[in-house]
Amino acid sequence: MTKSTKTKAVATKVTATKTVAAKTVAAKTVAAKTVATKSFTKLTVPQTQFLEQYLRGTGKTLSERQAVATYGIKNLRARMTDLRNAGLVVRTAENTQGRTIYSVSARDVNGSRAVVFAS
Repeated sequence: MTKSTKTKAVATKVTATKTVAAKTVAAKTVAAKTVATKSFTKLTVPQTQFLEQYLRGTGKTLSERQAVATYGIKNLRARMTDLRNAGLVVRTAENTQGRTIYSVSARDVNGSRAVVFAS
C-alpha cells in the first residue's frame, strides 16, 4: 500500500466517522426537541367556561392527567371546586388506574340547564 493510498483510506475512515457522529448528534437534537415541546390544545376561553361546555351534560369524563396533557389545565381539582361553588353538580369516580375522574351533570343544583359561565 502506498503512502497516498493509506492517506486516502484514513481520510475516508475519518470522514465516515464524522458523518456518523454528526447524524447521531442530529438525531439526539431532534429527539430532545420532540420531548421538550409539549403539545396541547390552547384554550381561548377561561378554563371554567371550557370545562362547563366540555363536560356538562355530555357524559364525558376528564382526569387530571388528561386535563394537563390535552388542555394544559394544571389544577383540575381547583377548577372542579369552582364549578361546584357556582352551583353545578360535579361527580367524581375512579378510572381503571385508580385515579379520580370528573363529570358534570346537565342540570345544576336548582334543576336549571342555564349556562353558568357565559362568555
